[in-house]
Amino acid sequence: MPMTSSFRGLLRALAVGVMALATLPSVGLGENARPIQLAVFAMELDDFSAGGPLAGESPTETARLERMTDLARERLASSGLFKIIDGRASRHEMAKEHWLRKCNGCEADAARDLGAEMSFIGFYRKISVMEQNLEFRIRDARSGELLNVSQTDLRGETDESWSRALKFLIRYALVEPELRRRSAGSRRETPPL
Repeated sequence: MPMTSSFRGLLRALAVGVMALATLPSVGLGENARPIQLAVFAMELDDFSAGGPLAGESPTETARLERMTDLARERLASSGLFKIIDGRASRHEMAKEHWLRKCNGCEADAARDLGAEMSFIGFYRKISVMEQNLEFRIRDARSGELLNVSQTDLRGETDESWSRALKFLIRYALVEPELRRRSAGSRRETPPL
């Protein structure tokens, strides 16, 4: 079947468009993109269980939160997507008191003060010993824009349940989607995470 001149013109225009797109510079993304400077703050506990807010954080919970913070930093760094900036260096009062989850985005300011491009906070919300939730929030340190909110439910208050939830969220809500986005050649200026 012979091609009409209008169909040939359309194919020619598409070919020119594809070649033009291929010559556009990538905006710091793709396989060789530099890691994002991410300020990772200490994991926090938001305890809604019976008596929890009055009793405060137990020494066991504090130690578990420290282990989970270390695990989060290790997993995020090993992804190759992030250069981790330790949030413990922050002089921001809410970071010192482990209240970033309640400060309406002030973690972006704390991250910017540390020289980071983005902030990462995570907290376990305890409803009861058996019913809990893990949430991550990533913000642009310059604008304060919330780039990612990820959460998952978990059962049981053990290192195993907390670490499984943390590994799951980092892998499936942060790392793998970002790797897929980068490999697809997205040309967005700010990584969306």
